[in-house]
Amino acid sequence: MDAVDRRIAAALQLHGRATWREVARVVGISESTAARRGRHLLANGLVRVTGQPDPARIGLGYPVLVQLNCAAGAAKRVATSLAGRPDVRFLALVTSTFDIFAELIVPSRSHLARILVDEFSEIEGITGTTTDAVLRTFKTSYDWSRGLLDEAGVDPSFGADLLRRASDPGSSATLDEIDLQLIQMLREDGRRTYSELAQAFDITESLVRRRVSALVENGFVFFATLVDPRALGFEVEVVVLLRVNHGELETIAATLAGRREVRYLSATSGFADLACEVILRSPDDLYEFTTQTLGGLKGVQRTVIAHELVTVKRAYMQVDQGLWSDGAPAGRKRLAQKGAARHG
Repeated sequence: MDAVDRRIAAALQLHGRATWREVARVVGISESTAARRGRHLLANGLVRVTGQPDPARIGLGYPVLVQLNCAAGAAKRVATSLAGRPDVRFLALVTSTFDIFAELIVPSRSHLARILVDEFSEIEGITGTTTDAVLRTFKTSYDWSRGLLDEAGVDPSFGADLLRRASDPGSSATLDEIDLQLIQMLREDGRRTYSELAQAFDITESLVRRRVSALVENGFVFFATLVDPRALGFEVEVVVLLRVNHGELETIAATLAGRREVRYLSATSGFADLACEVILRSPDDLYEFTTQTLGGLKGVQRTVIAHELVTVKRAYMQVDQGLWSDGAPAGRKRLAQKGAARHG
């Protein structure tokens, strides 16, 4: 990607369903250039827009974070095996006291027990696991690249209706079959037009528009634009696990959630009290984040920072196995959907 491509990707991270005219206005280029370059990025898998369901709100289950230790030389094989599971939403090989960090969506405690006790034991190479239940998600955001844009030229309302607000209580409305199929189609391609969606269900375009708007407004689905951070010049991805004084937890969470580089943040029970993913440009930025941001937090007892060596799966989307090849150029990894739409 060149500088213009990067700004287009950053604009799509703010608003994955933006028209090319809207993207052009934010980036400061012509509509024809935005359309030509943007379609190229999407067609070649360098950028992927996906409508992500909220598992709890649509009845898929709840998230748990799992840290896995592997036998020497087995981490790659174990990661490949786990990435094929439809209940794995995120998976990365990391440098830490554990080898793999993963997020699973499970429908029940008994299902989780079966995974940990029975199914993981059948995967050769796993030597130990630690599991944290996610108690509350404070932030899930894909706008960490916003700094690539001229923020003075970005309307604050740009994409605001498509952003997920993790703290919102959401709606308890029941989804019908059309809603569930819409979510699946948007998960496969978050830029499907209302016309395409209407044709698939033989209903009017205005009705599809209202249904999609309701799904977003009620928190059933949010749109994420996936792109390899290195392709945009962000070389450092880390998982940060914090043990904190419980009385300071919400204050610490509020501070971290306000940081643009923090993509994900949740309160957990188990190995850590807070878990977050942070995306940064360089090791120098990580040093500053560690010493100033984390170092300035009152009530932190312990910090574990795990560098993501390879992010194998994100938002249910699995990176091509070409990522294992030595010298694969950054940003040339294609994202492909793996696994069924519904699980549990």
